[in-house]
Amino acid sequence: MVFKIGLLPIMLGIVLLGFFAAKMARKRGKNPLVWGGLTIAVITAVTWQYLPVWAETVYYRGKIKQSTIPQRKVISLEEAKKINIRVSMDDVNFDVPLVYNFKGYNQQLRGWGNVPQKQIEGKKRLAVDFIKIDALLPDLSPLREENLAQFEKLEWGQSLHASITHTRPWDYYFKYFFEKLQRQPDLPKLPGMLHYYDPSGKADIFFSHDHPTDELVRIRCDDVNFFHSAFPICVVETSYSPAPDVVLSKSVKKTVFHLRYELPSQYIAQWQTIGQKLKSRFDQMVTINATFLN
Repeated sequence: MVFKIGLLPIMLGIVLLGFFAAKMARKRGKNPLVWGGLTIAVITAVTWQYLPVWAETVYYRGKIKQSTIPQRKVISLEEAKKINIRVSMDDVNFDVPLVYNFKGYNQQLRGWGNVPQKQIEGKKRLAVDFIKIDALLPDLSPLREENLAQFEKLEWGQSLHASITHTRPWDYYFKYFFEKLQRQPDLPKLPGMLHYYDPSGKADIFFSHDHPTDELVRIRCDDVNFFHSAFPICVVETSYSPAPDVVLSKSVKKTVFHLRYELPSQYIAQWQTIGQKLKSRFDQMVTINATFLN
């Protein structure tokens, strides 16, 4: 008899452990909600990388074997170099290399195990609302054999996570949120950027302009005195348009995307250089191939 565990029973098991911890805490006169919730959070944080592997575990005659499912074929790093995810957004076609998808890489499986077969075969170009990529700083390198050990050791400590989506006007933000910010002295490491503090979000905010404009740049850095994180993060938001020499259509040349990228705060002084490299990466992914949209 074959029985696959699946993800739902595993999650239910973690929740039951939380209930058990809450029950024991109540017997000892402690807050059951705190201890139950803490138990669930700790177990999930420790085991989340192993959950996909455990979910595919199969019991066969009392022995445990690893399930092999054709539609969930694991793509190795060598295979991923030759695979592009073919997508389209706002009439611009992109071929996004799979090696720029760090979050999909599973260290236990040593590859990518959650890529839809249709995208691998590349028969259809999907219309999407977001395109996300990951890269290793400072060179914005994709996942490679030479940096794989570095990635597995540092994980997100030296990674950049970026996305482009449909353009977003800033009028709403300046109308309802800007006036709540507190003006601060500008910082030498971010020349030309206006420094504010967000007391509700506990973050330092930097603007290229003090009013809504299509060229606006906003940088948000968590307050390290409030958020005690091993890797403080800054988020840069700006605009991106494909370079004129990589597109043919006049309408596409006018397309503007909203670009957002997260990077460790230690790199924030290099945000302009990193931003230019990132835009160049997206330009390299733009393709003029006409394909059917799904």
